Order: sequence, then structure tokens, then C-alpha cells
Amino acid sequence: MRIGDRLFGPLLAVFGLLVIWGANGLPKVPGVRFGADLLPMGIGIALVLFGVLILVAGLRVPAAFLDLDDWQGRGRDGFAALWAFVGLLLGIVLFDPLGFPLFGILFMAMMMALMGARWPVIAVVAPGFILLLYYVFSGLLRVALPAGPLGAILP
Repeated sequence: MRIGDRLFGPLLAVFGLLVIWGANGLPKVPGVRFGADLLPMGIGIALVLFGVLILVAGLRVPAAFLDLDDWQGRGRDGFAALWAFVGLLLGIVLFDPLGFPLFGILFMAMMMALMGARWPVIAVVAPGFILLLYYVFSGLLRVALPAGPLGAILP
């Protein structure tokens, strides 16, 4: 599926405006010049800027708004895109009971399988990468991530 730049550019810019709007709602810390809104505000501005640039580039080239021909006969890609959305929705419900490591491994393993990775690679990369992320965020950055059932064996 190809989305024309004349459609994708404005969508990206609107998403950037929503990010900026959300960043403005973050609480301000008294006495601090740069607060929690700095990074989301920068990302939102970049999204708006690149959305406008994509739109301008799309207006220079004649193309359709939406072309679904590329997706004919490519079911695996469709399932991977669907899993990215459905898996994140499941994550809202299962994140606390399963914990970050277990949910992350399951989510990443399923995504890798749908993208065509081989099972031996999945068995090494998914747990390795997710556990590395868990240790970086919980150990080094002191972000409280739920450990779930693996909490007894993970530090």
C-alpha cells in the first residue's frame, strides 16, 4: 500500500500539531527552564515541518492519493501491520499482569515471525533485546517497569 504524499504530509503535520498540543498540557516545573515538554515539543515541531515538506514534494509529482495495488498477494505484511496495532492494544491490558519483559518478548517474537524471521533468530534476538531494554530502563535509568511473573528472577 502506498499513501500519496499529498495525503500523508498533511496527516503527519496534523499528528505533529496534536503532539505539540499534548506537550503543552504537561505540568511545568517551577524554577526549571526546560521541562518535560521539551522533547515532545521538538518532535511535534519536526513532524509538522517534515509533514509540510512531504506535502510540498507530493504536490510537485502527479500521483494518486492511495494505491492499494502493492498489497495484493502480500498477506504476511498485512498481518504484521495488524499485529502492530492489535498487539499494542493487548499491551494496554496485559502490560501489568505479564510485565514488560514477558509482554515485550511475546510482542517482538510475534512481530519478527510475521516479518519472516527464522525461529532460531527469534529465540535469541527477542529475549536478548527485550531483557537488555529492561535492564537499561529499570537498572540504569531507574524507570519503574512492571516485571510481572519474572519479577522473582529479574533484579
